[in-house]
Amino acid sequence: MGAMEPERTATELGAAVRQRRTALGLTLDALAVRSGVSRAMLSEVERAIKSPTIKVACQIAEGLACSVSDLLGEGVTSRARSIEIVREKDRRVLVEQHAGVERHLLSPGFVRRGIEVIWYVVPPGEETGVFPPHQPGVAEHITVVVGRLDCELGDAVVVLEQGDSATFPANIPHGFRNSGPERCEYLLIIDASQPGN
Repeated sequence: MGAMEPERTATELGAAVRQRRTALGLTLDALAVRSGVSRAMLSEVERAIKSPTIKVACQIAEGLACSVSDLLGEGVTSRARSIEIVREKDRRVLVEQHAGVERHLLSPGFVRRGIEVIWYVVPPGEETGVFPPHQPGVAEHITVVVGRLDCELGDAVVVLEQGDSATFPANIPHGFRNSGPERCEYLLIIDASQPGN
């Protein structure tokens, strides 16, 4: 697996959060209100004292009007290419230390177009937590490749088995849990190319 060292990821994420927050003219208190993440946690993330869960990283990104991929620099490349290869060992991976949930970005080139293609790995009995709603017009698509996934989509709960897919408007709270006996792996596509529609 091509996961980056957790310390490096935490340092890069913290620096990106601070840079984007200050560029937007936000104080830690203002970002706390916008993201629903405590001021203390934001400060610890910015100083790379704590590595946030994937859910908290998503809340911070929403508060900064960007994506987690933007904060990790996953959408930035040094030059335009017609063919972009991402080897497994070179993927940008965010790992929750306690739950073991992994988020792998598969298509950094699409991030610039408002599309993220992400591979998630969720151990048995673990969950992503509930993600904050995206802007209206953002859609998500999930295909379960291995295992079983319980999807909390607003007021609905949908169970997806291996090979099943679901597409939904992402401007609702949504979270995912592996209630099966084996690890769950799923492909997530986030389309934010036309927010507000």
